[in-house]
Order: sequence, then structure tokens, then C-alpha cells
Amino acid sequence: MFIRISPRARGPLLLATTALATAAFAASARAQEAPPSEIDEIVVTGQREAQRAAIAVKRAEFEVMDAVSADDIGKLPDHNTAAALRRIPGVSVMEDQGEPRWPILRGLASTYNRTTIDGAHVGSVDDSARTVPLDIVPSVMAGRVEVIKTVTPENDGNAIGGVINIATRSAFDADGPFFNGMGSYGVYEQHGDVRNDKPSYRLSFAAGRRFGAADEWGVVVGASHEQLDYDIPQVESASPSVREYTDAGAPVDSGSAAGNGIQVPTQVRLFWYNNTKQRSGVNGKLEWRPGDAFRWEASGLFAKMEDDEERIEYRIEPIGDVSDQTQTSGAFASGRNTIHVNQPITRREIGLGRTGFRWDVDDRWTLDGDLVYSHAALETPNTSLEFRGQGASFGFAYDSSDFFPIFDQPNQAYVRDPANYVFQQQREDRLESDESTTQARLNLAFDDGGYERNLKLKFGGVYRATERDYSNIRTTYRTASGFAYTLAEVAAQGPSELIEGRYLLTPRIDVDKAADFFEANRSRFTSAVSNTNGDYDVTEDVSAAYAQGSYRWNDLTLLAGVRYEHTEVASDALRNGTDTISNSGDYDSWMPSVHLRWNVREDVVVRAAWTNTIGRPDFGSLAATESVSFADAVPTVSRGNPDLKPRESEGLDLSLEYYPAQDGLISAALFTKSIDNEIFTLTANQRLDVGRGVEDVLVTTPMNAETAKIRGVEIAFQQALTMLPAPFDGFGVSANATFLDTEFTFLTSVGERHTGLFQQPDTTTNESIWYQRGPLEARVSHNYIGGFLETINDTIPNADQYWKGRHVYDASISWRFDNGITVFAEGQNLSDSGRREVTGPGRTYLQESARYGRTFWVGLSASF
Repeated sequence: MFIRISPRARGPLLLATTALATAAFAASARAQEAPPSEIDEIVVTGQREAQRAAIAVKRAEFEVMDAVSADDIGKLPDHNTAAALRRIPGVSVMEDQGEPRWPILRGLASTYNRTTIDGAHVGSVDDSARTVPLDIVPSVMAGRVEVIKTVTPENDGNAIGGVINIATRSAFDADGPFFNGMGSYGVYEQHGDVRNDKPSYRLSFAAGRRFGAADEWGVVVGASHEQLDYDIPQVESASPSVREYTDAGAPVDSGSAAGNGIQVPTQVRLFWYNNTKQRSGVNGKLEWRPGDAFRWEASGLFAKMEDDEERIEYRIEPIGDVSDQTQTSGAFASGRNTIHVNQPITRREIGLGRTGFRWDVDDRWTLDGDLVYSHAALETPNTSLEFRGQGASFGFAYDSSDFFPIFDQPNQAYVRDPANYVFQQQREDRLESDESTTQARLNLAFDDGGYERNLKLKFGGVYRATERDYSNIRTTYRTASGFAYTLAEVAAQGPSELIEGRYLLTPRIDVDKAADFFEANRSRFTSAVSNTNGDYDVTEDVSAAYAQGSYRWNDLTLLAGVRYEHTEVASDALRNGTDTISNSGDYDSWMPSVHLRWNVREDVVVRAAWTNTIGRPDFGSLAATESVSFADAVPTVSRGNPDLKPRESEGLDLSLEYYPAQDGLISAALFTKSIDNEIFTLTANQRLDVGRGVEDVLVTTPMNAETAKIRGVEIAFQQALTMLPAPFDGFGVSANATFLDTEFTFLTSVGERHTGLFQQPDTTTNESIWYQRGPLEARVSHNYIGGFLETINDTIPNADQYWKGRHVYDASISWRFDNGITVFAEGQNLSDSGRREVTGPGRTYLQESARYGRTFWVGLSASF
């Protein structure tokens, strides 16, 4: 096996590995020398208790599992569930606008993974994909967040990456009534330059208790609310981001045989975002345990998020041929400037209701099951306006000698004058997506562990019915004949700060003035209504059954079984705004697996697994839709593909875990996955008429690839350094790293291509140093996500887009008073790290660069 390690990660990794190995040796040696009484004197609370609980879960479970406990979710600036997952080995998190949102397990994106709450299916809040953005799930409801990396037959088969399960809190987990509450106030470095400047704050609580004559009843309730307000400056280029020109100066694709080899930026596109987000959630659980043999529970969750966004934009691009060209400069006699604004309001909701039971029929037989209803909704109204100026007065000279190119328009007085920008269009979109799922499960288990042999058997079945509806209505307004409308009517100055220290975004559209102007002159606009974004309905019925059995010989346990799933899919899709196309089909999936656990000694565990899983195509990809987007300079046509096959994955895992005394863990794992029918999105440049005449259009289509392979190494270390002399015995360290080597083979219109796996980072690392002594707790953490291939272009390999690696540093400190009150301060993204995407030959050219800034929080928490 050959594993590539990113050069940027080697130095920090070597230092971290050396330090951790030294600490591990010292911890192990000191633990063997220390008498038990020294350990008993340690008061285990807070971070140390959270670490101990997570280690205990990993050690006890049969499959490869890692967990984050409820206590640990609040000990770093991890106020949403997705951010907390970054602390688990093999887990990274894809961000959106600087916030952790989509988990990636062992290099596999969120659509490969199954997300459950107490084992119950959670609806996906997306217009197409099977993803659950975990920032919407309130962390206050979690007793523990579990990541199962080697699924057994009883787990859902649609889990190539693994299963993320949120185990909710139980009143029976506490010795008595409990209350946890938190309130905090945040300050973003970047705020108030675009639109809103609202306060950022978080509030949450969870409470529970047992009641009844014999404390046989338990109840837990929780709620959370937060508001965030921040700005993001960003600069990017179109896709493709660079092109070449012929010797005569005419534009051609980058890499074209007719080109001169000089890469020229296709545009400079400036953005400044304001995001005002609100998230709220409530949850509750009622349990009844009349005796040891029976338990029943009912639980519910409702969570919603609203992201009110305003994106102001200023775009410069060339028209025609280039002149006076050198390797890093040239000139265009004519250019085009576009002033644009988007105002999407994204509303997401998740609702989940579950009732379940467990009945120990006798000493050997157990019956359990549940009924689940899940609903997920997405609604995105969006208003956008565009003004444009073009011609010789917008011509410019470019300089591409730096990563951030400069387009120098000499007639600045003219290009900054709002009167020279003519109204193009106003669009009002309303996207809606609803997903409803009903699920029933029943399991029967046999365990003779109390007898001479240790044989366990388990059988079960699942039926799940899912319906996904999607629609998008667009109304386009343009000026009637003879009506002159320029930006001067609704202009405002943009932010005075330069983006990346060199780009000025001004003028801009004042959206309030624009709305008033539109209402006052509505009769002077024409309108057209269309379903340009491909409405669709998809129904999916899954029937599953499984059987598994395990047998233990002393310290060796073997589990084997098989899962069968039958899937029926039907879809109706709108294409070209008028035609409805129906498709239906079914497929069968057999998924055998074998798992082994060997307790080499009391503190050493070896695990191995051979697993087979599937990955169903996204709902939006399965329907025969065709949608058109004019959000960028080049229109995009997105097409569905009802002929997509489900992914089929075969995996092998081998792991070694060592549990030294005093709450420590050292583990290493090797794993490999081979994925047939891998699904990726292919992007092609075509000349089409999408309503504005023949023009360049990006066409994206989901396709099945030939093969995809993942080989990886995962290492983790965790240790409370209680062997050190006081006051240093309060320190603890944890670190984990995952290194991937991926292969991806797929067919394009110009032949076979080989790349790394689509949207998968090759390196992820997490390191933390924490200190806890008496009422004081502090922690510093680092998270690194390596670069990865984001977008594949069918005909222009130089137009593939890659994310660069990103380092993030967080820190927190708190003081706990005797009355249960804790004061804390936190810092997020202390390194002021942003997101950078690159493209072109050598991956050295700008595609996108965004700055997120630092965030600071202060607050109070209470625990009784």
C-alpha cells in the first residue's frame, strides 16, 4: 500500500508524532509504576470525563466506532454537531461560508453516509442530494455523537462511508434531575460592511428527570436558538477560469493546440456577502421502564434554520481579442462590467417523530423495534437584479503576474458612474423541496452468553417509504420598450475596504431603493413565468432483511452475516419547462460482511472487517430533469440521469487499539474501499441556445464512473497526562490523522481520464492540548483539511477545480464556580484562515478565494 502525505502536513505531523509518541511512552511507563491509589485520587469531571466516556464507547463496541460525548461538544467552539465531529479520527467537515456543515468520513463526502438519530432515518434537507447538513441539528439534544466506520448487517446498507448516529439524552443516564443551560455573545471580525449588523448570540438548555412511584418514568426536554451575523469578502473567476489566445489574438480553451500557451484570466468577479442566520430547535423524550425486562420510549425533534443572505457583486470581463500580449500581461480594447445582487433566503426544517420498544422476552431472547416518521423541507425565495455596462470605455489592461490578477480600466470615472450601467433583468425564484419518510423496523436477538458458550444471533427487517418533491418557479422582469432604467436610480456605494487589499467593489445596488423603484414603476416592466429549474417527484421504497451471528472463543469473537435490500424507484420530471418524463425501476443488493475482534490482552484490541455497502444516487440526479441557471456569467444547464446505477462498495479494515491506564488511547487503522459505479458530476462546455441566443453554456450531468479506490491510514492518540507532577498533571493531549491514496477512472467525451477521487481530501488532522485543574479548563485545537478535486471538466482538463488545504485554530478557556455556573471565552478561526480554490495548469491560478475572519465568544453556562 502506498499512501501519499501532503508536503505541507509532513512537518507538523512529524513534530506532533514525535511529541505524542514520547508522551505515550511516558504515560505507559508511569502508569505501570503508579499504585492504584494515585489514580483514585483524580477527580474526573469536564473534559477528562468526556474523553473517558468516548474511549469507553470505542472500547466496548464490536465494530469500529468513535464518539464525541455531550460534555465534549461544548468544550471547544463546536456549537453545532458538524463541528464536533472534526475531533474524531477519520472525520473532516466540508464548510459552507466558513461554517462546518457536511461531514466527510474517511475521505467520503456526506452523500455517501447515513445520518440517524437514535438509529432513525433523518430526511435530507437539500434540493437534490441525500445529505443532512449537521449544523441544523442542535447539539444540545445529543448525549453522544457516534461514527460507525465498519457497518454490520443490522446497519443500513446505504453507508459506504459509514453511519453518523446522534444518540439523544436519557433521564436514566443521570443519577437524578439535571439541567444544563448556556448563553453566549459573539463578535465577528467581519460584519456590518454590507447590510445587517445584528448581534450574534446563542442560547440553549436541556433538562431531565425521572418520576413515578418507582422512578420508572423519565423525561428530557431541550431547546436552542442562535443568531449569527457576518460578512465574507470574496474574489473569483468564471469557470473555466483561464483561457488562451491564438497568435492572432482570438480566444481558445486552455490547453488547446491552437493556443499560445499563455494563461489569461477570463474575468475578475468580486463578491461581498452578508449572512444573517437564525437556528432554532426543540426536542423531547419520554421513557417508561417498568422493570429490567421492558422499556418504551417516544421522542420528537423539530429544528429549523433561516439563512438570510445578500450577495453584492461587481464583475469585469473582456470582450473580443487580446493585444500587446506578454507572458503576464495584455490588453482588451473592449470590456464588460456587471453589477449584480442576489438575495436568497434559505429556510430548512427537520422534523422527526419516533416511538420504540425493547422487550427481554427471557434470559436469551430480545425483541425490539420502532416506528419513525421524518420530514425535511427546504424553501429558498431569491430576488436578483443585474445592470450591465460594456464597450470601449470598459476596456482594460490585465496583469496576471500575481495570484490575484489585476484588470486595470483606465477610465475609472466612467466605469464607477452608475449612469453608465443599464438594467438587464430582475428575477424572482422560489425553490421548494419536501421529503417525507416513514420507516418501520423489527429485530429479534438471541444471546446465550450466560451459558456455556457465547453465541449471539440477530435477525431483522426494515421497510422505508420516501417521497421527494421539488419545484422551482421563476419570474423574470425586463423593461418595456422605451423605458430607460439605469443603476443611477438605485445606486449605493460599496464597502470602502479593498478585497484582498487590491479590489474595490463599488458601485453596488441598493436593494431597498430598487424595490421601491420597481413598485413605483411596475407597469413599465414585462414579466415571464417559467419552470426553468426542472420540477421533479421521486418515490423510493426500500425493503430490507438481515441475519447475523457471532461466536466467541475466549478472547476471539467472529461475526458474520448478510443484508438484503430491494429498492423500487419511480420519478416524474419536468424537462424544457413543458415535457414530463416518467421513469421507474428496481434493483436488489446483497451485502455480506465478516467482522473479527481479538482481545489480545486486557488493554489491546485488534479488529478486522470485510464489508459490502451501497450508495444510492441523489434524488435530483435520478429524475430526467433539465434546469437552467443564469447566476454566473456563463449559463449552467444541469441535467438528471435516470440511468444511474447505485454505487457498490467492498471494504477491508484492520485496526489495532491500545488502552494504557489513566484514560489513554493509541490506535492505528488500515482500510481500503473499492467502489464500482462511482457517481460524479461531469462538466462540459457547449454552444447552446438556452433562451438568449446561441452562447457558451456549462452542461453538468451526473455519470457513473468505471472505478474508484480508496486506501487509507488512520492514527489516533489520546492521553490525560496525570502522571506528570502537579500542576502539570492537569494537561491532556489528543491527536488524530488520516491519510488517503485515491484513484478515480472515468470516461469523458475525449477519452478515459484518471484522477484522485472527486471531492475527497487526501489528508486530515486534528490536534488538541487541554488543561483541567480544579475550576479551570482550557483547550487549544488545530484542524487541517487537505486539498481535493472539486469540479471535473469534460473537455478541458485545465479547467478542473481544486480546493487548497486549510488550517484552522480554535481555543477556549473557562472557570467553573462551586454553584454550577461556568464563565467561558472562545476564539474560532484564530489563524484567520479562508477558503481558496485553484485551477489551470499546475493548479496555480485563481478560481475562488474567500476570507472568513476570526470570531470571539463569551458566555455563561449552568449545570445542576
